Amino acid sequence: MTPLISIAVIHFFALISPGPDFFFVTQSAIRQSRSHALFAALGISLSILVWSICAISGLHYLFQKMAWLQQVLMILGGIYLLYLGIQLLKSAFNKNPAPISKNQNEILPKKSHSTLLVQGFLTNMANPKALVYFSSVFSISISINVSIFEQSSLLALVFIESLMWFSAVALVFSAPKINHYYQKFSKKIDGITGGIFISFGCLLILNRD
Repeated sequence: MTPLISIAVIHFFALISPGPDFFFVTQSAIRQSRSHALFAALGISLSILVWSICAISGLHYLFQKMAWLQQVLMILGGIYLLYLGIQLLKSAFNKNPAPISKNQNEILPKKSHSTLLVQGFLTNMANPKALVYFSSVFSISISINVSIFEQSSLLALVFIESLMWFSAVALVFSAPKINHYYQKFSKKIDGITGGIFISFGCLLILNRD
């Protein structure tokens, strides 16, 4: 059980460091609704599960043999993050925002839950932290001699831990007080978050290490 605890601790600290996933869930919570943010959290967690499966299957060694594949994934991820950032900047500079309703469920036109699920999944797949983490630290932390049961337990642990963390983030940022704060400073928040996404995107596209 010690290896599982070690992975749980490593993964927890990887989760709590702010990145595109965190900002996407918070934006979903304060711009959409609690249920939308929970679907975003589920999409991110499913993506983390896919990354974990890839890591167990030898992602580290694959990137060693095919370095170009990692570069392609980083560029594609960077383009997607740039797209998300530009959308947020458009919202920040929009001179005719939709009127704010007293009902938080009517703050903005709603996306479907499935859309948030897919966008959450793609956001994590494009996350530079996820790409580096799962292809290096996570992969190396796993012993090649672990049994199928231990591998399954590891996958379940990582998925549940990720879902619990991002669900907690969704619950906190969908609270009425947070929504009220967002309504006052929505343009600044969108602008800052958009800038963060664009920065991550540029980092991925321009990185050649």
